[in-house]
Amino acid sequence: MIRLSHPTGIAKETISLPNSKSIANRMLVLRKLYKSNLAIEQLSNANDTIVLSNLLESENEILDVQDAGTVFRFLVAYCSVTNGTRKLSGTNRLNERPIKRLVKVLRDCGAKIKYLEKEGFAPLEITGKQLEFTSEIVDFTEVKSSQFVSAFLMITPKIKGDFKIKVNPSMNSLSYVQMTLECMQQFGFSFSMDKGLIELNGYSESAIELLTVEPDWSAFYYWFAIAHLAKKVELKFPGLKLSNIQQDSAVLGLISNTCLEVRELEDGLLLLKEEEGQIELETPLNLAQFPDLAPTFSHLLAALKVQMQFTGLESLEFKECDRDLAIKENLKLLNVEWLSVGDNWKLDAKEFSLLDGITFETYQDHRMAMCVAPLALVKPIKIQNPEVVSKSYPNFWSDLESAGFKIEYL
Repeated sequence: MIRLSHPTGIAKETISLPNSKSIANRMLVLRKLYKSNLAIEQLSNANDTIVLSNLLESENEILDVQDAGTVFRFLVAYCSVTNGTRKLSGTNRLNERPIKRLVKVLRDCGAKIKYLEKEGFAPLEITGKQLEFTSEIVDFTEVKSSQFVSAFLMITPKIKGDFKIKVNPSMNSLSYVQMTLECMQQFGFSFSMDKGLIELNGYSESAIELLTVEPDWSAFYYWFAIAHLAKKVELKFPGLKLSNIQQDSAVLGLISNTCLEVRELEDGLLLLKEEEGQIELETPLNLAQFPDLAPTFSHLLAALKVQMQFTGLESLEFKECDRDLAIKENLKLLNVEWLSVGDNWKLDAKEFSLLDGITFETYQDHRMAMCVAPLALVKPIKIQNPEVVSKSYPNFWSDLESAGFKIEYL
């Protein structure tokens, strides 16, 4: 457990954000499948990426993905088209996360996948083989996880036959499917996407010998929350660009402050604030394409004592923990209401109250640990199991210290 505080409320520092594990994980799979001699620069040091990198090179029959849901889904597809028989498993929580719809699509193409315990869930036994499309349309319209689509997309050039993949154009996190397509284009694959139909149009040998992974925008938003709650801010993020393949920069326009400036420089992004300003919000706050930002923004807006409606958060319960429940329990400690009504989530923070030294659980979820950290600018807080941040942002606590936060290990 740690006790986190900020004595001055002034955050000034240059922060080297972790590089995007979402991009890195896609590039690792694609390199292994199609261009083994490609160099990837600035690979993420997130535990998820380290796990995937090691497992892709492993000759072991049993592959333990730990708590890495993305790694598990990508490897289910990868193992289906590569030689060997492997068993995939992970933590208890990972084994509770559904995989049935991806397995069904792969089986429809001839994949040899066996459930070892409970139908629809890990652990799995997979024997790689040549797959073949049995119909012109591979239907993902009922699939809620964009990672299922991304996992399948990356192996489609390995499957015999012509195909089109059909997705719901309004599916949550479709932006991550688009990220996958952009990564594949860098490897020489050409795709078209029209009204939910994705088609592989061809391949041309790419001359690229080096790819660079961008800084992670989801990590930036913890600092964006810090900038809203700090008294003064001068935070620079080298390499972060508004134009990127992650698309998360679009969220900048949803929450702003009249005195907070976001300035793009030649070598990165700068956050500046010299005085308190007024919060400006787009309501309802639609995070359908970026549900991982829900913990960060729900806690930020709670501290700002606003009332807000969120949409697009249907996938929260299937994350590393049940984030819908975790957010609700955290906010209850702050006398804030988080209520799900149909397709909307209501945040009512007019009675927000943060007691000195309150303790937050992290539910073994990296984002639930980092989303509460900005609250230390209001009053000192305690955070259980701070080590969980290694999943995506190993240097998070040391970066906070460099920006003036005080950390006591209890």
